[in-house]
Amino acid sequence: MIFEIEKDLLVEGMSKIVSITERRSPLPILTHALLETKNSHLFITATDLEVGIKVSYACLDCEDGICTVPARKFLEIVKELSSGVIKVELQDRFRLKITSGRSSFDIAGMDPSDFPAWSSVEDVESTEISCQKLTNMLDKTLFASSNDDSRFNLNGILIEKNENQIRFVATDGHRLALIDEEMDLPLSSRVIVPKKGLMELKKLVEGQKDKAQIGFERKNIFLKTEKALMTIRLIEGDYPDYARVLPTESSKIIIAKKNALIQALKRMAIFTSDRNKGANMAIKTNQIEFNVSHPDLGAATDILEVEYSQEEEINLIVNVTYMIDAVSNVDSEAVTMEFFKEGSPVKFLASQDSNYFSIVMPMRK
Repeated sequence: MIFEIEKDLLVEGMSKIVSITERRSPLPILTHALLETKNSHLFITATDLEVGIKVSYACLDCEDGICTVPARKFLEIVKELSSGVIKVELQDRFRLKITSGRSSFDIAGMDPSDFPAWSSVEDVESTEISCQKLTNMLDKTLFASSNDDSRFNLNGILIEKNENQIRFVATDGHRLALIDEEMDLPLSSRVIVPKKGLMELKKLVEGQKDKAQIGFERKNIFLKTEKALMTIRLIEGDYPDYARVLPTESSKIIIAKKNALIQALKRMAIFTSDRNKGANMAIKTNQIEFNVSHPDLGAATDILEVEYSQEEEINLIVNVTYMIDAVSNVDSEAVTMEFFKEGSPVKFLASQDSNYFSIVMPMRK
């Protein structure tokens, strides 16, 4: 196996797959990337058994073959080589020789037959999806998914289909984000896609104006672009009945300027701590008064002018970080906040006919 390739292409390809490879693993092969040359193309594959990605690039003077290489160390080497063409040659006992100009490296690989098999998706039904629309849906929901590994069914995004409408839902039990879009995915039932895989998928499609092919198997979702193929193992389990916590009737509407609200929240965040992100929020006629105190640092107050015509005062304790996330993801200069009753969540949206909203549960007093 011998191939030559432009440095920039090799750096680009390795950068796309390296975050999937395990730093430490009971299976050392998972720290490696699989390099395969075929039909004048280099295919680079990585997997952690939950997420897999394969990217392809045209190469020069290509001799078909296959090998593995420690992904992170290989990328370090390639990044530091001079610009231009890099030559990679497979030696005895799975060792690779990497040459560029006067620089030469010899690096140990592993037996490629130990690399996990790549499942074929050729026969899986797929459909086109806009990369920009997919990126937007992920941006609007991923932040609300759980980081708690013990709550595995919340550690991802629920995707469900209703006729020609697709819904993404994410929640960590304290907040929720939901977006609907018109599209016809080949999805027969609801699925839960893990957060880690979707973050990698987002890196793959972010900034792309083209469309991608998306499809679902019983245990996997896959996405195919012009240069890459990604598979993600679905989370098995039931997603909570999120509809039970969605507010249905709004009794109080507050409208605030988005940037001003974010800045006020950021000022309050200065005096919050890792243990307590709470700030007091008193909503009065045409204003919100924020108060936060820290036993060691001191206290802060801020008053924000808003549109709120009712005389009844609303008093809440809110997680400042959650509110900043919710407000930041509203695509308008003004944010509509809907409040229902004491103990119920606050809803954040651009307008009442929006296809996107998020909710944040108030903290206990």
